[in-house]
Amino acid sequence: MKPTGGNLGMVVNVPLRRTVTVANPAGLHMRPATAFAQCARGYRAAVTVWNGTKRADGKSSLDLILLVALPGDVLVVEADGDDAPDALNRLADLLADPGDGF
Repeated sequence: MKPTGGNLGMVVNVPLRRTVTVANPAGLHMRPATAFAQCARGYRAAVTVWNGTKRADGKSSLDLILLVALPGDVLVVEADGDDAPDALNRLADLLADPGDGF
């Protein structure tokens, strides 16, 4: 007997999201944006960062800088791919780090 449901047995991947408050007192400036993008490029997952309605490719330091993310801004980090959980955890930790230890 064959399954009759069209989606039976199929796995549907959805992007994972986490909200993070920018903790760095200087915001997401050149150094942390570059470090974030370099870290994101180490994952296969697509990474997107949202600041309100503005969206950035998390693997592009220029896109991240253009978000104009100031200290205290709440960003949404989205990762979509097979290593998304690992990427999301590491990248959210980077944004939540109040030091300039990028």
